Amino acid sequence: MAKLTRERKNKTVYRVVGESQAQGLIFNRSASGNGPSCVVDDRVLRNFGSCSYMGLERHPALLAGAAAALESYGSQFSFSRAYLDSPLYQGLEEALEQITGRATLVAPSTTLAHLAALPVLVSDDDVVLIDQFAHASLHMATDLLKGTIVERIRHNRMDLLEERINAYSKPGRRIWYLCDGVYSMLGDFADFAALRELLGRYPQLHVYADDAHAVSWTGKHGRGAALSHLGDSERVVVALSLNKAFSAAGGALALPSPGALTQIRRCGGPMLFSGPIQPPMLGAAVASAQLHLDGVFSSLQAELEERMTAAEDALARLNVPVATADRTPIFMVQFESLRAAQRAVRELRQRDYYCCLSTFPAVPMDKPSLRFTVSRHNSVAEITDFVAQLADVIAVRGDTQASAYAS
Repeated sequence: MAKLTRERKNKTVYRVVGESQAQGLIFNRSASGNGPSCVVDDRVLRNFGSCSYMGLERHPALLAGAAAALESYGSQFSFSRAYLDSPLYQGLEEALEQITGRATLVAPSTTLAHLAALPVLVSDDDVVLIDQFAHASLHMATDLLKGTIVERIRHNRMDLLEERINAYSKPGRRIWYLCDGVYSMLGDFADFAALRELLGRYPQLHVYADDAHAVSWTGKHGRGAALSHLGDSERVVVALSLNKAFSAAGGALALPSPGALTQIRRCGGPMLFSGPIQPPMLGAAVASAQLHLDGVFSSLQAELEERMTAAEDALARLNVPVATADRTPIFMVQFESLRAAQRAVRELRQRDYYCCLSTFPAVPMDKPSLRFTVSRHNSVAEITDFVAQLADVIAVRGDTQASAYAS
């Protein structure tokens, strides 16, 4: 039966993705994918699809860091970290510890950080409860937890989480809750206030948060949302991305103790067997970390805040429904059908705007969506114009969903 279920899912994904690909809405190539514009099919489009929220990918400091590392160490450092480590790792991890206020271990990617950490942190007798909309890489990592109970929880339903904590609790058993800090397919935050309360009342509860989409643009020194709200708890582990708004490469684990770091460093499979981040991107990551620690970085965050406010104001003024009211640079507009979502994305491209189509399996079958993001690359005027065009496309068709994701 399990094999049949996978086959059905694969057939559905193949059909949905293939249809969107045939319409030219996904699997595109771009000669320029960063900055205020991107080029698709030789057409320059204003870019409302990037996850480079802080717009740092061409910052002079990062370019200089990458160039210096390339000159010093070459294009690659061809050793597993189990044997030899590039000296750049030490500088990067020390800077990240200042940003996070925690012991921090750099991994080749956020996904590989999950694959390294969870099989080490989670014991056979533990229970794992994972938010249904947590990033696919977290769900993939739970497949490695053979012998451990893994159960999905409806999105941000802290009442159901508490119910399952009570149901599974027994002496000596830890219960792990896996979630995102910011959900990339919704644009909303984890319920940090409720999680803090639950951590206070249930000593068996541990939280593992993937905060990839919150790093850099929020929190002191860009430490993200999860560490800002829960970073003082010894029962919280946070995974970070050094891609996206950080504009370099790799991932990192912000851990509650040096002992946990050593355990994952020695036992986490990808920390022993995966290839390293290559020198140019390590150099860019070191430069980005130093920029985050600079006293002026908060002014860059404020620039993004201004743009987020512009988007929120325009959406409210023009009555464009979005999936969440949470204040993030990710905005999701849901449609009644896949065809309607595809049509909206296509019509916006015809008006010279690039945004993203979100379909199954990234979102539920009944929630096809248009996702747009704002970054420091987008001017306030461009954001206002984009939302006006979006509102016009929606008004013509009248087929959006007014409500957010069902909880």
